[in-house]
Amino acid sequence: MSVSRLYGRRELLRLGGASALGMLLAACGNGGLLGDQPKAPSQKDRAGTLRIAPGSGTASPAGPAGLVYSTLVAFDPRRNRLSGDLARSAEVGDNLAITFKLRDNIRFHPDSKNLAAALTAQDVQHDFQERSADREFLFANVIDRVEAPDIETVVLRLRAPFNLLFDYLSDPLTASVRSQTRYQAVNARLGSGPFVPTQRDASGLAMAAHPLFYRAHQPLLEGLLVADTPVDRDLDAAFVAGDLDVRVHPRDAQPGAAGTRAGATIAKRPSRRMRGLGLSLFPQKSGPAGGNVRFVAAFQDVRVRRAISLTLDRAAIAKVDDGYLSGPIGPAHAGDALSEADLLKHPLYQRDVAEAKKLLDAAGKAGLEFGVEGPNTTTMRNIAQIVDLNLREAGLAPRVNLLPPDSWAPLFFAGDFEAALFELEDLRTPDIGLRLHLTGGLTGNFSLWGYSDPVYDTALRPVFTKLNPRERGDEARKAQMVLLDQVPAMFPLSAPPEYASLAAEVRGYEFDAFEFNESRLSSLWRVASD
Repeated sequence: MSVSRLYGRRELLRLGGASALGMLLAACGNGGLLGDQPKAPSQKDRAGTLRIAPGSGTASPAGPAGLVYSTLVAFDPRRNRLSGDLARSAEVGDNLAITFKLRDNIRFHPDSKNLAAALTAQDVQHDFQERSADREFLFANVIDRVEAPDIETVVLRLRAPFNLLFDYLSDPLTASVRSQTRYQAVNARLGSGPFVPTQRDASGLAMAAHPLFYRAHQPLLEGLLVADTPVDRDLDAAFVAGDLDVRVHPRDAQPGAAGTRAGATIAKRPSRRMRGLGLSLFPQKSGPAGGNVRFVAAFQDVRVRRAISLTLDRAAIAKVDDGYLSGPIGPAHAGDALSEADLLKHPLYQRDVAEAKKLLDAAGKAGLEFGVEGPNTTTMRNIAQIVDLNLREAGLAPRVNLLPPDSWAPLFFAGDFEAALFELEDLRTPDIGLRLHLTGGLTGNFSLWGYSDPVYDTALRPVFTKLNPRERGDEARKAQMVLLDQVPAMFPLSAPPEYASLAAEVRGYEFDAFEFNESRLSSLWRVASD
């Protein structure tokens, strides 16, 4: 099962208020919201070719999107830090307006006549208007209009404050700026990013450094070779043989043989997936099922929910696949998430079976029976065994029943279960982890758990009105602490890991930066000469 579309934001827009844009944010670094640029090494001459197998999720017709296309801003999710890409400054003013000033030396990649056209505010305006006509979410629902009063100025006028504005604007798949002219080597429109696609064949895509890239002396590489081979074992073999320098491993795959290459290092990061245990509190949720759903009335008692949380051995659950402890916002969104240290300090995360038994006795629910359902996958079977044992230690009587994933998904998304072990995929923005606990749930229509807490809902309002990602992260952590104190009906358990194998010569490749690694840091990638 997956949550693959991040749409349905109208509820967030309604929660926002125009007052969030009522002042110009204090300048920091190189103008408005934009902080300092990542520092480049002293290398002056381009050198070397990096051979990569980047994995899925970043592809465009021209190759990995962040390597080819530029965006107005770049966003580092590890620190909630914005830096400029096409924009040298960004200022948030009143009347729901954000003003960007473009750099004066930006050029698209060379065309078929080897001419590199200047990229102006009018190019940004035209492309963004196209995206609006295509009904892309950000441009059709958040941005009211795009203005280009002169060649260096872009003004975005919003319909309402939107706290993920800069996350979206920094995503090369969502908001890159494309020329109307197309490449010869691939069927795609020209970009202005650090690398130019030059040739595609059966083995992959060759890319060369953008000769007129706006960052002085960058990219540091002469070129890239992007492997297209779809067979994982062939990519692993190529890395071990020294024919690949970077190998991003597929979902749920361990590095395996790739780790045997001399000098290779294994990079690891939390995925944007979340595993959790959800409790169904009420028989009617107004969900897709349209009628009654299964539930356990005892879960309405906060003491019972607290007891269940205290029984869970989250460390053992995370170790099933060497994953990460997760709070309501997963650790991949480190700038918004509670740290592992903060989670472990919270009473809900401190395993205490004796206290759980006391709470159940006080509630008169010792020996409580209920069903626990989930998808029948290898990993979930292992997690279910741990959860079943944990619950029984406290005197509860779970009935674990794992179903084929295709049969389980409709029941889960209808909220039709007593207790649910689940995994959600592709949580690309941090708001999903927060919205899972809202009265209206992910869609604004119903909660999967039947959970409603006005205190928590109110705590989210500041989160949804903060355009500055750092301020949003601060408010998001406060709201998560409120949620944990209120004892939610869904307990996040873990985030699975993802891996990449890097040759010893690779420098500057920051796997844990996600899209920021390609879109902003790729011009700093290099191959060590020593």
